[in-house]
Amino acid sequence: MRSRRLALVFVVLGGGCASAPNPDAPRHYGPRVSVSDFVKNTARYRGKAITLDVRIDERMPTGQTLREYVGRDIRVAATAPKGERLSFVITIPPGLPVPDAGYSDDVRIALICTRGSLREGNEAKAIERR
Repeated sequence: MRSRRLALVFVVLGGGCASAPNPDAPRHYGPRVSVSDFVKNTARYRGKAITLDVRIDERMPTGQTLREYVGRDIRVAATAPKGERLSFVITIPPGLPVPDAGYSDDVRIALICTRGSLREGNEAKAIERR
């Protein structure tokens, strides 16, 4: 009987030790994939949420940042393992919080590939500076 009580105490105490989620951590929208795989197999990602590490490849006037491009399309790029330049277009929807990033800054983008295309339908769900 005593061992049952002791076991119950451990179960109750052990259940309360789980850590709370970090409110500052970025939301998870999908697995992180390589840009080269996304560019080579874009149609395979149609309808899927993914996360990519890229560089802002949109030339911006002096003083402007990514925040001025909310509601518009923007080019992003990465370098493949063999040195090839890989680029595609994302859409930054209105209301999305965007970091103060500019041309050639590295960012992590969570997006949904709605059309399986490199030129349209890649809607950002989260953008954070790396």
